[in-house]
Amino acid sequence: MLKRIFSKKEPQKPIPAADATAEGPPPFFILGCVRSGTTMLRDMLRLHPNLESPEETYFFRWSDPFKSPRFMYPFENNPTILKHHELDGISPEEFAEIMEVSTSKSSLAMNYGAAYLRRRGKPHARWFDKTPQNIYGIALISTQIPDAKFVHIHRNPLNVVASLFVGKIVKIRDLYGAVNYWTESMQIMDEYKKANSHRVIEIAYETVTENPEPELEKILDFVGEPGEIRLPRNFVHPERNKYLKVLTPEQVDEVVRLCSPYYERYGYGSP
Repeated sequence: MLKRIFSKKEPQKPIPAADATAEGPPPFFILGCVRSGTTMLRDMLRLHPNLESPEETYFFRWSDPFKSPRFMYPFENNPTILKHHELDGISPEEFAEIMEVSTSKSSLAMNYGAAYLRRRGKPHARWFDKTPQNIYGIALISTQIPDAKFVHIHRNPLNVVASLFVGKIVKIRDLYGAVNYWTESMQIMDEYKKANSHRVIEIAYETVTENPEPELEKILDFVGEPGEIRLPRNFVHPERNKYLKVLTPEQVDEVVRLCSPYYERYGYGSP
């Protein structure tokens, strides 16, 4: 059904294509390595009365050009993405209309964000994106949405690897595959910050779970969003160092070796 919808020449309900430089505060992006607390951070920020975030969008996840066959395929066929649209309240027909009128990845993101806010009954709120793998498209996001800022949350790679080993949503049993989720995201961010450090704020998972309110205040100030966030009691728990039960001593040593120099640079020290 989706393929037939995407092939229609005219959308059923025309939607104006969004301008990434339109008035109003731009979206910001939470990104980094999977299993690093991006969902937790999104759920905290969603408690702000003016902030809303859809499920993971993946709009900048892949390098294939917008509307090329390889770009379109997951949005027509990937069950996770289709489920995310359902959770956001966006029907297949409406997403087809959004895709039809969009001319770039950024206009797709802006159109989808606006539709999501309408579904939430908050058309004038500010939306932000939480797709950790969008870090692979951070350069393109920066170009197409010039005022966008980035919230990079990082976590001890030992716990990231342990979480990937036992994960339900993302499960990686190969040690090097799990490690590369972390090292590639850190390498990309390290290179990006050389020219764009003013567009990035970095948050440690361990710090935000120990004392979240000051970290949330820093983020709101960084993205220029007035107000504050009050967390319910016991909303988060401190890091539990799952790796101590999941990884062997040999695996711990190998993860630390492979994750250098970022392991030391981000203050994780000796395991």
